[in-house]
This record gives sequence, C-alpha cells and structure tokens, in this order.
Amino acid sequence: MRAIAGFWSFGKSAGPDYCASMLRAMSQNRADILQPASDVVLGSSDYRPDPQMDARPASSPAALNAFFVADLRIDNHDALVRDFGLTPGVSDDELLAHAWARWQWNLLDRLIGGFAFVCWDPQSRTLFAARDHTGERPLHFTRYSGPGNGFAFASTPPGLCALPSVGHRLNLPHMAHFLAALSASGTDTFFEGIEVLPPGHWMKVSASGIEVRRYWHPIDAPAIRYRNDDDYIEDFRERFDGAVGARLAGDGDVASQLSGGLDSSSVTATAARLLAPEGRQVVSFTSVPVPAYDGSALFGRFGDEGAMAAEVAVFYPNIQHIRVDAAGRDIVSSASLDASRSGQPTFNPTNRLWIDAILDGARERGLSVLLQGTCGNATISFGGLIGLSDLARKGRWFRLFQVVRTLRAGGHTSWRGAAGWSTGWLVPQLLRRLYHPGLRDFNLDFSAVHPRLASEYRLREKAIEEFYGVETTTESVRRSLYEYYDPGVYNAVAAAGWQVEQRDPTQDKRIFEFCFGIPVEQYLVGGQGRSLIRRAMQGRLPESTLRRTTRGLQAADWYLTVAAARPQLYAELARIERSPLASRIVDTARLRKLIDTWPTSGYDTSEVSDAWHLALTRGMAAGSFIAQHDPDAPREYPTEKPGA
Repeated sequence: MRAIAGFWSFGKSAGPDYCASMLRAMSQNRADILQPASDVVLGSSDYRPDPQMDARPASSPAALNAFFVADLRIDNHDALVRDFGLTPGVSDDELLAHAWARWQWNLLDRLIGGFAFVCWDPQSRTLFAARDHTGERPLHFTRYSGPGNGFAFASTPPGLCALPSVGHRLNLPHMAHFLAALSASGTDTFFEGIEVLPPGHWMKVSASGIEVRRYWHPIDAPAIRYRNDDDYIEDFRERFDGAVGARLAGDGDVASQLSGGLDSSSVTATAARLLAPEGRQVVSFTSVPVPAYDGSALFGRFGDEGAMAAEVAVFYPNIQHIRVDAAGRDIVSSASLDASRSGQPTFNPTNRLWIDAILDGARERGLSVLLQGTCGNATISFGGLIGLSDLARKGRWFRLFQVVRTLRAGGHTSWRGAAGWSTGWLVPQLLRRLYHPGLRDFNLDFSAVHPRLASEYRLREKAIEEFYGVETTTESVRRSLYEYYDPGVYNAVAAAGWQVEQRDPTQDKRIFEFCFGIPVEQYLVGGQGRSLIRRAMQGRLPESTLRRTTRGLQAADWYLTVAAARPQLYAELARIERSPLASRIVDTARLRKLIDTWPTSGYDTSEVSDAWHLALTRGMAAGSFIAQHDPDAPREYPTEKPGA
C-alpha cells in the first residue's frame, strides 16, 4: 500500500512543497512527486521503506497522455495483461494506465481488487478519482478556499490537514454522533471541509465543479439461481478460493487473524489449504485475555477464543498458531498514536490494544500481509433469518412453515422468534419501538457526550431511531451492512504504522455479488442459520467450529487493562480538562467520577460495561483527540510521526 496526495490550484502556479508536506503527514518514506501542469501536483509514498513486490512507479504518464497516482492491488491482473497483450511482469500502475486508455472511467466495471486512484487528463483539464467497490483503500478530498483556492486529495485526513488552507477545524456534529455511537452521515469526517469518497464511488473534478457518483452497489447484483442447493456451494467455493488466493500474492508466509468464529476460521483454513502445495505457512494470531482474566463476559458470550481457534489451527499442518494479549500495553498512548495516523479518535480503545499486539507480532516475524474476515457478517456468514419476512411478504406460507420447522428442530429459532422475524414488517416502526423492552429505560449511559450537546443534537432520539429502527426486509438489512463499514482508513493505519497490508477476502467484490445475488433461503438450508458457510466449509473446518452458535466477546478483559491504566487516564484527563472545546463536547466530570469510582464487580453486566468500558474509554479517546486539535488548548500534545 501507499499514500497518495495532490492538489489543483485552479490556474495559479503551484510548487511541490505542499504535496510533499501532505505525504510526510501520512508516510515517512520517500515521496515521488509529479507535476503534469503548472497548477497540478500529484504524489505518492510507499508505506514500506523498501517495497519489493509492490515496487511500482508513482505514475504512468507520457505515451498514454494521462497522469496517475494510485494505491492499488489489481486481483485480475493476469487476465487484463492477457487481454491487452502486454508483457508479463508489468506493474499494476502500468496496467491501470492501459485500462484507462482503452475504457476511460468505464474501467471501473473491469477492475477487481483494492484501489484508490486519481487521474489527471491534460486535454480536458479534469481530475478523475475513484475508490474500489468495497473500500479497501481510502481516499479523502477537500474544496479549500483562501490563498491558493482549489481542490486537494489525500489517502487519509492527516494529509489534507497538512495544507495551511485546510487546517484542523473539528466537525462538532460528527464528533457528537461518534460519542453516541451513531453512524456517520454522508461524506463527513471529523474535520470541517474534509470529505471521504465512499466505496464504490467515482469523482470528476473540473474548473466548473465537482461531480460524485456511485458506480457500484452489491444490492444491484444480478440474481443467481441454480436447481440444486449443492450448486450454490460449488459456485461459492470456487469464488471464495479465488478471493483468498488473490490475496496470497508473494513468495513468503502470510499472517491471519484467527478467532473462534466462522469468518476468520474460513479465511485462515482456505489460505492454509491453498498455500500448502507451495510449502508456505499461515501464521495465525488469536487475541486472548490477559492472564488475570476470570472468565467474565456479557450474557451469551465467551471471552477466551484461544482454545477454539486452536482447533482450527491443528486441522492444518501449515498453520502456526500464536496467542497474543494486551498485557503491559498503554491504552492512552495506543489511542493517541492511532488518532494521529488515522485522523479520527479510536472508537474501541480496548480493541486497539489487541489489534496492536497482532500487528506487532506480524511485523516482528517479517510478515507483510494480514488476512482478516471482518466483513463476513455481511457476506459469507450472513444470518438469513430476516429472509423469513420476505417469505411472509410474498405469501409463500407453506415454504415459510417448512423453513421455520427445520430451524426450530435445529435449535436456531423458536416459534415465537420466527413469528417476530416473519411479521415485523406488518407492525409500524413507531409501534415496534413503543413496545420494545430495550426502550423502557433507554439512556446514553454508554456515551460520555456532554449532556448539553446531547440535548442540542437530539442524540437520544437519534440513537433510538437508529438502534431500534429495525430493518424488516433482506434488501434493507443487506444495504445497511454494506454501507455501514468502510475499512479504508484502518487499512492505511496498519500499513503506515506496521508496514502490514490487511486483506479481507470476505470483502471481495465477487463474494459480495454472489452473497447478495443468491436466494436468502440459501442461508437457512438444513435448518441452521449461516448455512451457506457451514455447508461450504464442511470437511474444511472442524465440526466443533461448524456447529458453534455462541459468539466471542472482543476485549473481554477490558476491566483489567483499563484498571491498570488508571494513572495514565488521570494524567490524560487533566490535559483534556484544560481544553475548552473538549470540556464543551465531552462530559469530563463524568469521566473523572468513573475513574474515581472503579467497580469491584459486575464486569459481566451491561450496566458496568456501558459506563466503565464504553463511555470511559471512548470518551477519553475523543477528549484527547479534541484537545489535540483545539486552538485554545495548551500546546502539550506533540504530534506523533506516522510509522514511528
């Protein structure tokens, strides 16, 4: 991966210095800068100091009359090389330039992989930018004013904040929504004037304005219909093997995140099976609680996935299994460094600790690729129970009865639960919320947002609408699952800080199109939820993994890691309290009270977890971020260098 950046000053001469500053804010390695016009500057910088397999030129101009900067991995590289009649060994950048010469922006229909690129067309004097279908690579932009009016882009917000005309003006509504765990709105970021280009979108910039359009959404995937259930499994296996295989490029071993769940287990097992003939290994990392953990977990969840992950590891001789924990890690410095690299406060600081531990383990072993299964809930392990509402809506009563009966026999739902899934669409949303048990005493105890700000932005009402505005159709659920998660910045942070590229086969465009295109009943075949992946991985995963219905709990040892950090939390809170802006947005008095009154029990209850885990750690992360960018706060927040 690499950081990309550039700007167009709209007729005013520009030099490369600003672009170099933008790239330095994201990567500490050498910058390749290109100036195709007097008022246009483009640049890139590899996250790895000495890239090998990803060594490519920063742009591919000249003969093809277009100038590019790109952060990309083209998974159908070989097929395109053959199609163009090119010599094997051409870089992805060169391949992108040839694709542009043949198809212009229609190339987006033909590329598969992770990419963010910007193309300057000197003839039409336009910039064209695009992100990949599912958001593997990030891209942000701004329309700035003041001296040197124009347009600028960068992989992550810190690159744009480096421009004097942009700066660090915080977006207060966005921060308030973050503290209330509400979904982001549109293209907003934590900084005023800085926007994110969403996954599956392109953007065209000209002197007359900016046009942003969506070019792909998995909800539009063509229907896939087969005669037999087994045909779906055969098709899925072929696609999934292809998606995993495309992310194994290179000669060495790869790393993976391995929990006790179906998604990461399926990714790890498939990678091991594909790598075995080459004599390559998968080094799988499992996050486990610190040694003092007592087994506490929220109801229906388990906190230690080490033994369950080990069952998958022993299934394949070429999986090396490593357990990591967060012992000795500083939650304050971890969140601070993450924020400086990402340009946003850390949403789950306790999760960040074990993520850091896994990335440290991969880097120490010289592993540059980390496989994940983060997007599996939206694709390969989609639950499918919402499909009961579709059967009821279409009047397929006999089929509905058959499916429910088999699900009930398998212990995957009850008659009452099935009735709820089947008839939810008949009950008006307002009435559903009125009688929902979770609304009886709903409050914002899980949030450290200041009460005045919560009232000003109606955060409680918005939280009720989002958390209890239950989706009632398969299409609406799938749409929200795809649109909710944008991993681009997280991938850039891993690349900048650890020189590790995170790759998720469950996020592959081909997997999305298959999983959204098949009948929802395929996720319920055999009377079991998440049936597609359970059937597809039969014989490829242990039976214990395939049968498991309980879910793990990330950072179940939070009460130990946060308690150990109380001295650092006190010191950081003192700095936060000296920021007028942070004290206006975050309820600092409540944060201090939470640190003062540390509980001695009840860690497995939602009441304790909401306050001392979610509100405290997220509130501290937000407060630190705000204070760092508050112009009226004392200057005691040194900016961490990316990659330091």
